[in-house]
Amino acid sequence: MEQQEYFLKVQMLGQEAEKIEQQIQAIDQQIAELGAVKQSLDALNSKDSDKEILANLGKGIFVKAEIKSKDLFVNVGKEVIVKKSIEDTLGVIEDQTNKMVSGKSELIANIQEIQEQMQELIEASQEGKTSDKHACENEDCECEEPCEDCECEHGHK
Repeated sequence: MEQQEYFLKVQMLGQEAEKIEQQIQAIDQQIAELGAVKQSLDALNSKDSDKEILANLGKGIFVKAEIKSKDLFVNVGKEVIVKKSIEDTLGVIEDQTNKMVSGKSELIANIQEIQEQMQELIEASQEGKTSDKHACENEDCECEEPCEDCECEHGHK
């Protein structure tokens, strides 16, 4: 394999690792968001919670709202909304967080594998461990010259 081929393979692996790192960052952000929701639900569930809260409408816009019930309405997917208790919702959040952490661990393992492959390619490139050092038919030949330029004692031209 030529140096250029090693370089291209290392570059492709690097790009793959970057994509995985972006996925990890997205997972970290989602875990942080779930943590914030969990804190809000814990506060809402506390006996000290007020009857009035600031409800987030989205995009940093809040409105004062009066709590009439601690029942939650949770989107469980495909625009299906289900009534849940705070405890049940906290359980769902915990499950989602655990799945995210598990997925993140798998992605980290993938990056480590890619880094090992990149290191192997770099070492092979630097050591000249190429399968086609020369076009010589004789595998015992140790010269590193192409056969047409070979001037070793074996005379493998």
